[in-house]
Amino acid sequence: MLLKVSYQVALLLAISVAMHMTDDIAEHFEQSSSYNFDKFLGIVPCLERLIGHIYFTMVNDLGKLPVAYNHLKVIELYQVSFEDMKKILVVIHLIVNSHCLQQLQISGSSNTSTATKALDLDFWEKKCPSDCTFSLLETVNMTDMSSVPHEMEFIKFLLRNSPMLETMSITTSVYVTDGRLHMWIELVRF
Repeated sequence: MLLKVSYQVALLLAISVAMHMTDDIAEHFEQSSSYNFDKFLGIVPCLERLIGHIYFTMVNDLGKLPVAYNHLKVIELYQVSFEDMKKILVVIHLIVNSHCLQQLQISGSSNTSTATKALDLDFWEKKCPSDCTFSLLETVNMTDMSSVPHEMEFIKFLLRNSPMLETMSITTSVYVTDGRLHMWIELVRF
């Protein structure tokens, strides 16, 4: 029975993962889990579309060797916190290792504060591969953005490394009022 289930999972082309939990359970999960991102996605090698809802980017172990997601064309991630470096690393790990990526949809966490001071902005030079190219990425849609510094750096990272990008749509969070104009001015500079 297990072999049959594994074989059927290996043929999946699209998957949507939603992990709903209370904040207490999420904190416990984050501290004690050995959830390995690459092991999870490694069992669906033909995956073309991945949708990750809240808590999807809560991973403690990205795996020792990067797995190439050779068929992944569409990634949708919802409620990504750009204030959490671990979650940013998960997003970067996923997109950098998705060599056929054509569409990227990311929504930010609506509880993000624009007043947040970013720590470790040099993270983008230290942890992000400077030589990666998203050669097939044509469309990026970002919603619920709050203009926190790491969101802005992520946008720069995508623009710098996506030579075939045709459309980038960015929508601010309805809760962002103070930093909205500043965000648009920064985006025009990019």
